[in-house]
Amino acid sequence: MTASPTLVTADGTQLPDPDPAQIAAAVRALTIDDWFVILEFGDDTFLQVAVKEDWYALERRAGGDETHVGTEVTALDEVVEAFQAYARQDPDWIARYTWNPVKL
Repeated sequence: MTASPTLVTADGTQLPDPDPAQIAAAVRALTIDDWFVILEFGDDTFLQVAVKEDWYALERRAGGDETHVGTEVTALDEVVEAFQAYARQDPDWIARYTWNPVKL
């Protein structure tokens, strides 16, 4: 991964090298209308979340289609923690979830 990520929100806002508070604010602002946030380190390397009815679709990708996996998360605080850990490039959070290939 490159040294710093870019945060992208559903309204098209791009924030280079966001700090933990900015990441938390963007994730906590998720709604049905502003339904996704992406934290990307470059082409095909990202963590993203999308709002579903009663849960959040958390997906990560580290290269090509074969690396695109996802999981369901019910607590917004867990999504915030995952995004902040991903931004720090701390892989420990990944083991908390069961990941399944995402069909593209």
